[in-house]
Amino acid sequence: MIRLYNSLSHKKEDFTPLNDRDVKMYACGITPYDQAHIGHAMQAVIFDTIRRYLEFSGYKVTYVRNFTDVDDKIINRANKEGLSSSEIATKYIKESKQELARLKVRSANFEPLVSEHIKEIIDFVQGLIEKGHAYEKNGSVYFDVQSFKDYGKLSRRSVEEMTHQEEESSEKRSPADFALWKAAKPAEPFWDSPWGKGRPGWHIECSALAKAYLGESIDIHGGGVDIIFPHHENEIAQSEALTGKQFAKYWVHNGLVMVGKQKMSKSLGNFYTIADALDKYGADVLRYMIFSFAYNSNFNFEETNFLNAEKRVYYYYATIKRISDMLASEATDDEDFFKKTGDFVKSFSTNMDDNFNAAQVIADLNDYFTYVNQYLDKKRKIGKEAGSAFDKALGPIKKVYGMLDEAPATFLSLYKARISTRIGVVKEDIDKLLEQRNEARKNKDFAKADQIRKDLLAKGIVIMDTLGSGSDWYYGL
Repeated sequence: MIRLYNSLSHKKEDFTPLNDRDVKMYACGITPYDQAHIGHAMQAVIFDTIRRYLEFSGYKVTYVRNFTDVDDKIINRANKEGLSSSEIATKYIKESKQELARLKVRSANFEPLVSEHIKEIIDFVQGLIEKGHAYEKNGSVYFDVQSFKDYGKLSRRSVEEMTHQEEESSEKRSPADFALWKAAKPAEPFWDSPWGKGRPGWHIECSALAKAYLGESIDIHGGGVDIIFPHHENEIAQSEALTGKQFAKYWVHNGLVMVGKQKMSKSLGNFYTIADALDKYGADVLRYMIFSFAYNSNFNFEETNFLNAEKRVYYYYATIKRISDMLASEATDDEDFFKKTGDFVKSFSTNMDDNFNAAQVIADLNDYFTYVNQYLDKKRKIGKEAGSAFDKALGPIKKVYGMLDEAPATFLSLYKARISTRIGVVKEDIDKLLEQRNEARKNKDFAKADQIRKDLLAKGIVIMDTLGSGSDWYYGL
């Protein structure tokens, strides 16, 4: 039984979908006005992984992730660059899709744009007006917070505490009311509506899109912890006010990527793009770093985190290659190897069932790979049955985590090429020094072998000696 932390109840709950094995899941997507950063990468990876694990566990998942392509930030960028909002949004939607594909994030089943669903949004707003939950003023429409008695149940704030909204307007009946439809302003895109020309507010889009693609009630709604209020609180209010039904059964929120004590964000100018992180480290390293933290906790972006993740992923792929190099039909495998492998496979599901505890899976994966290398050091070869068991044990890591699914030789070659470029050395020169060291060791010239090791270490290159498969190197600083 999967148990997940529900932000609505503030506790872990058994996961029981509304409709047997069919799961409806919605996660708030990006606002495409600039390059996507690794905070966006973290959220995309987390909810893609939740979806993958649900599918791995036998559920059928319909997953929607939107693009907010109608927004003040897009409008401001477009006006600054002398382009249309559509041109800006189209450019960055295309880029983000390409970058997430490189990161091995699968596309959602549906990835709707706000601009393509104006009719659904207008119909939604009109329904709220008819039910007495919204009012029009000078071409804008506002949600009447006082009309919804459960307002604040997600963020657990009173209405008096929730007067700070993104819209400051004397037109509103209450400071807590929020815009569903905004009257047109100069130099802004607009659409015709029953209230005049205008455009959607921020919060209405996700309610309207979720209803259009998933229906009136969904199983999981996800997003960053920073948008619990006002965005998700307002989604609940407008959706449940319209339908009279619970909008989402489970609310799942990821933590934030921090830089020092500040949230990573474009507005603060302290963000690192997905493209830059992928170019420097590759997909598996970025994914490993994300999985090594609890999904609902914050973590600080530090270069040392990337470097540590890079070393671990290198270690994984080097081990996979080592097993391939040491397979032998005449090898006799120990029962202990099969037991350890079976224990790791069982622990994967146990940990993921416990609120998608990827951090513990990563810890167990590290322990398992340590055991495998110790086993190889002792046996110096491995039988094909054990090799097959090892491959099967990595199946869930590949399928659910999207890691360790590349050809080891290819990964290790690209890793070394990236390192060489980063520290300004020629990969072939390192390989030659490694060959010279191996020859020196063979001739028992240990002084020369040690000097080569020290020279490489001064450049950040660590030599790894293994029994049965020779020596290799990785970047250790």
